[in-house]
Amino acid sequence: MEKKGKKEEPVRNKTVDVVADSNYSIISPEYNKAFRAWRNNEKNEYAFRCRKREGEAVYVEGVGYHAQDPAAEERRAMIRINMIIGIGMLFYLLIEHLLPAILMSLVHLLGVDVSYCYSDGTVYGNQMVVLVILMLKTLLKYLVPICIFRRSFRMPRQVAYHLKPVVPRDVPISTFVTLVVFAVANVWLLFSPINVLRTSTLGSAYYTVSYMDHSYQIIYLLFELFMVCVMQEVLIHGDMLHVLRQFGDWHAIILTAFMAVCMTPSYVTALMELTFAIVSGISVIRSGSLLIPILNRILYHLLLFLFFIMEIWPNQVLYSYRLLMMLGILLIGILGCLLLIRPSKQNPALMPQKHYISGKERIRLLFHMGPLAIIFFLCALLMVIEVIL
Repeated sequence: MEKKGKKEEPVRNKTVDVVADSNYSIISPEYNKAFRAWRNNEKNEYAFRCRKREGEAVYVEGVGYHAQDPAAEERRAMIRINMIIGIGMLFYLLIEHLLPAILMSLVHLLGVDVSYCYSDGTVYGNQMVVLVILMLKTLLKYLVPICIFRRSFRMPRQVAYHLKPVVPRDVPISTFVTLVVFAVANVWLLFSPINVLRTSTLGSAYYTVSYMDHSYQIIYLLFELFMVCVMQEVLIHGDMLHVLRQFGDWHAIILTAFMAVCMTPSYVTALMELTFAIVSGISVIRSGSLLIPILNRILYHLLLFLFFIMEIWPNQVLYSYRLLMMLGILLIGILGCLLLIRPSKQNPALMPQKHYISGKERIRLLFHMGPLAIIFFLCALLMVIEVIL
């Protein structure tokens, strides 16, 4: 009697579709639809997409038939994106350090006396002209890379610039977390032998226009507080964050945080910029809104400026209570977080993304020869020069 052979199971073709496997359920359906459409666009060379089915090959004109490799597709998209980010940030640094000299040369041709002091990095001369030079430099150093990212990535507006929070409860939560981060990251400033607060955004802005009339000072400080905060968040957590998100949420948050540090290459502000940028990136992904980190950045800089004012104004009473104020900010932030944060498995902070190349290779790609590698080198060089001088 013959034994019956085992029933053979049908061979199932394994399909890989990295876009379909991505999970953005925490964000609104409009976000999901727009983001998936952007990634599925065959003409989009900055999207990481790969549809692979075992046993099948795809014909590519000029190449022939080949089996798609998710790792190769991910590596190719990451290199292209890193190249554009590096170019945008390179323009940022060039405008920051070279444009004032160019503008002053043009102003000199018109017979206006304007000079630059290298010891304190301040422009002196006609107050109106100096104010225009400073504001024009600041606008261009943000708008140029923003335009480069918009023109290259073509990210949908409902993805990169969505303002209405999808999760309204995250608005107060992110504010309280910002207070905690502010206190933890800056409490050491109260005991620092150097005036670190001067190098913060509004502190540096105040010293830049300290010799001007009060009206010019107010205009420039309000410009730095509101306009600059908006442009910083648009640059870091607009197109850049969301185009990197296709490689994983943590990859996008950490890399944009390092870009925020590169925008202000100073060893004394690196910690505060890094920590705040990480919190802002998480709040954008959690809430789906760019407005929340903008408001939190304004609050963060206002608090820094408050402690800075205590140092330059001769008020010993306020100065002696700085530590208590910092501890009070920390306590308010902790209490607010404890009251509002509710863990939920259905509403995780960050979504896991399937990836095909290792973390070590991702780091290697960041330092691959190109504009982004130059940015890291220049920022490290500027920090070393700051320490020496």
